[in-house]
Amino acid sequence: MTGVRLTVPSSFTFMVARKGRTVRPGVTLPRARYQTLDEAATEAEAQALASPGQVMIVFQEVLRAKVDPATIDPAAVPRRLVEPGDFRPPRSPGSKGDQS
Repeated sequence: MTGVRLTVPSSFTFMVARKGRTVRPGVTLPRARYQTLDEAATEAEAQALASPGQVMIVFQEVLRAKVDPATIDPAAVPRRLVEPGDFRPPRSPGSKGDQS
């Protein structure tokens, strides 16, 4: 892929997130980063205790990919198809959807 800059971080940080959380447009990964697996595991245990029944996952950052938006022609970017779990605004009462 052209225009994509891949970098390997100098230190591999860890993140903790709840399993099953769907990342939607505009939602980012957890902000907290941990320098060691032990720190991340301790946080995952604390979050699991605070939310019984929930599964916490520890992620390790191994690669970053970035594209400079100034290098992209907006007309060339394909539209993303609607996927399960996407937010759709409610339709008006009595709407039968698209009848075309």
